Amino acid sequence: MLIRVSIPAEQWFRSLEALLILVGASVVACLILIPQAGLMAIVGCAALGFVAVVNNVFRGRIDGLVSCWAALFPLTYFVSFPREHPIVTPQRLIVLGTFMGLSFVKPSSLMAIPKALSRAGLVCLAFIAVAGITLAKSPEVLGPAHILFDGFLLPIMFGWYVIARFDARCQLSALHTAVCISSITCAAIAAAEIVTGEDLLPYEGASMFFTGGIPRPNGPFGSNDALALVGALSFFFLLFLRAAIGRNLSAGRRMLHSIGLAAAIGMALMPMFRSVMITLLLILIIDTFWDKKTTGRAWRVVLMLTFVGLICMASVFAPDMFEDRISGQNVYGRMAQHEQSLRVFMDHPWLGVGFNNFNNFVTGESRYLASYQGVSSLDSPHSNLAAVLAETGILGFVPYVITHILLLSAIWQLRHLSGYGGLVVRYCIYMFLTYWITGLTESTGFNPFVNLWYVFLITTCYKYAVTAPFAILPAEAQVPEGALSAPARIFSPLFLR
Repeated sequence: MLIRVSIPAEQWFRSLEALLILVGASVVACLILIPQAGLMAIVGCAALGFVAVVNNVFRGRIDGLVSCWAALFPLTYFVSFPREHPIVTPQRLIVLGTFMGLSFVKPSSLMAIPKALSRAGLVCLAFIAVAGITLAKSPEVLGPAHILFDGFLLPIMFGWYVIARFDARCQLSALHTAVCISSITCAAIAAAEIVTGEDLLPYEGASMFFTGGIPRPNGPFGSNDALALVGALSFFFLLFLRAAIGRNLSAGRRMLHSIGLAAAIGMALMPMFRSVMITLLLILIIDTFWDKKTTGRAWRVVLMLTFVGLICMASVFAPDMFEDRISGQNVYGRMAQHEQSLRVFMDHPWLGVGFNNFNNFVTGESRYLASYQGVSSLDSPHSNLAAVLAETGILGFVPYVITHILLLSAIWQLRHLSGYGGLVVRYCIYMFLTYWITGLTESTGFNPFVNLWYVFLITTCYKYAVTAPFAILPAEAQVPEGALSAPARIFSPLFLR
């Protein structure tokens, strides 16, 4: 009976997708031949798509929508409204949609949030509350408030949904395809920016930087450090997905995986951040000792030698860029900046100078000027910890640090889960190091794209571990019946499967 029901349903979905592809091809043809008719067709398809999305939300089928978002999220800024200080953004809509979807499913089908993660979330909410109080010190509240909401509150809400409902095991293949697509898209845009020397997708307030005459692309993001971090995080997530899916991959998916990995590493390296290069080399060394197989270790040694060889080639073919990247001027500037941040903190130790208000506060204030070896401070914290300490004081700094310690502790506890736990801990630690090593030299922890992507990847890996069929879980993290398998019919486009 089950076979008789499931096969027609699958055929129905494939027929529907074939129809959508046919309609899409017709729209493209109309745009070329009859532009006005093509525009009307696009509006009609968008309306039908919106109705389909709303229908899936009201029926609690939102996992496929999240996988689609993972494929397109780098480009979502460009459909935000309004463009300046947007109110409606795809990030906010996807989080709102997931929470609406949660309200239409049975409470018994939701997984309880493990205490280790819930503690981290509650402490992060305490940080958000303190940062919100400090907004009163900012001359312009709207911009910092958007960063606080998008960069800190939305990731908590999204991570809650992933743990409570997202079927990570069912969506492995879809997520793998989605992350490959997003990585290839971002890498192609970044490579084109290097060739043209222009910001092809200009962001509000973004600017293109150059090193030794070579552009440092930002891709579809507002900053080049966001491009680098999203690429590095995607790289390790793809490695995790490949290990989780196993060896039963078609030739086409193996090729897509290789292209996606190359694109993700290209995203990480093209902006030319020394911290990202150091992170990748350090994790490669750690992974060499983590891998127990001799062949695997040998390949990693070859990769390390290749990495060093590429650096040496850069000194020959791009000497100006190489000199800039190894110059002590940047290090001296960071030292001067830390001194400036410390001075600001000493004058405002409890609540700081206001969330995301550091530059406004020190600009024009000669008493906060600092220098080291003749290099002046940068008037921007250039460190997650320094930014939080100077802008929110001790009352914000303590919960911020505790949040990440509790998150790392929750990840480390998974090592006791046989098989799956070790795999998840391994790649979550790599992503944690990627997030934090660069975060000590750049204020990347305030970037909404980076934070949302980081929390989504970490919680997806966590959910994969705790929903293992034979995992022994704490009492507060027991998986409800049916959580280990997907619903009977989950909307997911064929190209993501």
